Amino acid sequence: MLFAGASSLRANPVAIDPTSLIAFGIVVLAAFVVESGLVALTCTLSGVAPVRIFLAYFVTNSIVYVAFFYPILQKEWVPLIVLELVVVAIDACAVKMLVRFDALQGFGFTEVSWKRALVASAIGNAASYFTGLIARQEPWIQH
Repeated sequence: MLFAGASSLRANPVAIDPTSLIAFGIVVLAAFVVESGLVALTCTLSGVAPVRIFLAYFVTNSIVYVAFFYPILQKEWVPLIVLELVVVAIDACAVKMLVRFDALQGFGFTEVSWKRALVASAIGNAASYFTGLIARQEPWIQH
């Protein structure tokens, strides 16, 4: 439902016009939900508590986006693909750190490997990117 609502708002979390801040916020929220959900599902295979890791990753991912990704993207210091790869690595490190907390470990927990953390991060970031891409349409794009 959140995804459907975001796709009808026509905004892009990468390039926005200030007049679309509400739509931008909804699209970013949808992208965070999709990304956090996929990361949580991927980590669940290692016995991580899905709801708790979802919430923890949602907060962590929001901080990475606001403090790192968006400011660098706006200044165009590095190409988008390079920035995305760096964010995937940062998010994978975040997953590895988060699953160390006992409160996020579920029944039958086994350590999340670097491979699984990277795969979870890559899948989540790709889905997040495509959520924004699907929601992006002409009125809010800056040319």
